Amino acid sequence: QEDRLLSPPEDWLRKQIKIAYLGLVSLERTIARQRARITTLKDGDANTAFFHKQCSYRRQKNHIHALTVNGQVITGQEEMAQAAFAHFDELFGCPAARDCSLDLEHLIKPCDLAGLDEPFSPEEIWNAIKLLPARKAPGPDGFIAEFVRACWGTIRQDFLDVFQQLFELRSRGFYKLNQALLTLIPKRADANELRDYRPICLIHLVAKIFAKVISLRLAPRLGGLVSPNQNAFIPARSLHDNFVLVKQSLMLLHQLKAPQIMLKLDLTRAFDSLSWPFLFEVLGQYGFGPRFREWIAILLTTSSTRVMVNGDPGPPIWLRCGLRQGDPVSPQLFVLAVDTLSRLMRRAHDYRILQPLHPRRAIPAISLYADDVMIFCHATEDDVAASKGLLALFGQASGLRVNYAKSSATILHGEPTTAEMITQLGCPVVELPITYLGIPLTLRRPSAAQLQPLVDSVAARLPTWKAWLMNKAGRLALVKSVLSAIPVHQLLAFAPPKKTLKQLEKIQRGFLWAGRAVANGGNCHVNWRRACHPVEYGGLGIRDLERAGLALRLRWMWLARTDTDRAWQGLDLQFSKEERALFFASTTMMLGDGRTTLFWDDRWISGQSVSEIAPLLYQCIPKQRRKTRTVADGLNGNTWARDIQGTIGIHEIGQYLMLWQAIHHFTLSEEPDRLF
Repeated sequence: QEDRLLSPPEDWLRKQIKIAYLGLVSLERTIARQRARITTLKDGDANTAFFHKQCSYRRQKNHIHALTVNGQVITGQEEMAQAAFAHFDELFGCPAARDCSLDLEHLIKPCDLAGLDEPFSPEEIWNAIKLLPARKAPGPDGFIAEFVRACWGTIRQDFLDVFQQLFELRSRGFYKLNQALLTLIPKRADANELRDYRPICLIHLVAKIFAKVISLRLAPRLGGLVSPNQNAFIPARSLHDNFVLVKQSLMLLHQLKAPQIMLKLDLTRAFDSLSWPFLFEVLGQYGFGPRFREWIAILLTTSSTRVMVNGDPGPPIWLRCGLRQGDPVSPQLFVLAVDTLSRLMRRAHDYRILQPLHPRRAIPAISLYADDVMIFCHATEDDVAASKGLLALFGQASGLRVNYAKSSATILHGEPTTAEMITQLGCPVVELPITYLGIPLTLRRPSAAQLQPLVDSVAARLPTWKAWLMNKAGRLALVKSVLSAIPVHQLLAFAPPKKTLKQLEKIQRGFLWAGRAVANGGNCHVNWRRACHPVEYGGLGIRDLERAGLALRLRWMWLARTDTDRAWQGLDLQFSKEERALFFASTTMMLGDGRTTLFWDDRWISGQSVSEIAPLLYQCIPKQRRKTRTVADGLNGNTWARDIQGTIGIHEIGQYLMLWQAIHHFTLSEEPDRLF
């Protein structure tokens, strides 16, 4: 082509070769991206070198070089595979021992669960397929959800036939579609025993879709079945609800200055050891129909798995207990089962087996987030013995036993004898702060030193070797994803010190502009505050951590006013002056019965608040009264006027008359107030 014009056949051949070459390059990049398993990066770089490097890093990190079994180190691939098979066959392949059962009729009230066992519709199956992650690691069949979506027009009828047979409970041969590969994910960097690895099941796609359909049916009902202090895997609830519940309970109990104990419990292999008979007893007591329970039985009893050690699958293990991590419906089933512990503790308080925690407040004695259990009790021999007995009873009935060696106890205002009682439990005594659900738990705001692990975690997610293989667009995408994945988790719970925020921004700034730990002034193209502006306003769309945290924490004020079913309601959440000011400036109340509208702080007078109409008069109101006086109380006999204290001058009197004129025509209705 450089020396002469190509003939038409040559030109056609050149185009075909170019198309084929570009297709192969795209395929190579796609394969590298899938092998790298990068889920946080969706925009930016698509260079294969980065994905190959990430793939090598993953392979090195996840490769099992040696295992310690019964004190002996083994390094051979065949020996490690045999050890893994023996370990998980003992764990999954044997039914969980049950020493007793619970009278669930006194713990669980049956509910109306009609509609859960209706025939499967094509739209329902297709919706489940669309909601599955497109490129998650495949099971033994080798197919991912993206393949099913692309070929749905061709294989649609086959799936409908499978689901029709499952609806009719004809499960013969389903075991072939319910196989799984069990991959071992190290829990920590120095993992050397099989218990140091988290077993994740890569399930056959057909069984996964079936479980997903059941999960989607169950999800809307789960919130009405499970106690408010269990918030895992339930729509509209979050991990932070548990943290707020425990934090506020801890502060109220600390203010009592009475001996109390906070137990942070570890359930031994929680998902893997749940008893199937106990699970079906719980499902039956809740009111799940025979067909629905049979579907769950099909998923459990036909399941088998092969343990993969360094990519090589071993012999099949037929499951006889536990729930598979990786199955869409497993978390919901586990939550239903473990919530029985919460009901057992509540019934113990009702019968005064355990004494009330607070003389005036109804503080829940237990907080559950999946298998993360936190229990409060009095530091007395009776309460400690009763708590231990209840936990043992629950473990014997359900298979979910407490590992006291990995649990911990924190003593509030305890005496020397309290530590002796904890010793009888067999768990170590730790002082505040502790880590709960990945967040520092303390009576005060965490210090910069206590939040250093957060800074280290962000730095570890932005290593410089990644920056060398990425352009600025790729670095920007990674910075944004890290911001949303790590610091935001902490920002929802508390306002970090400014020193911590500066350290986080320093790491992000250095990675983005210079590809290293620190960026000098000459490396930075624009001011960091400008880079944090939204894209439509000339910025890069990076979140300003301080402002984002302030906005995120307003969620608690909103929920405190709009959702009365939260477990932490009534525990007096504390908010800073800035948080309260921003919330009241950003919201408006539509007056109804006036029972939830604050007279002095809310904007209920034609979109204005009393502080805007009468700012001088507002300063004469005690702060505590501003937080408690509702419009319903204030308008009842003009009680609001009695809240005014101190000396008032001519200007305050003028604003008093102005306020009187503005509110004298208001009449309350029977409708609830609405917050906007």
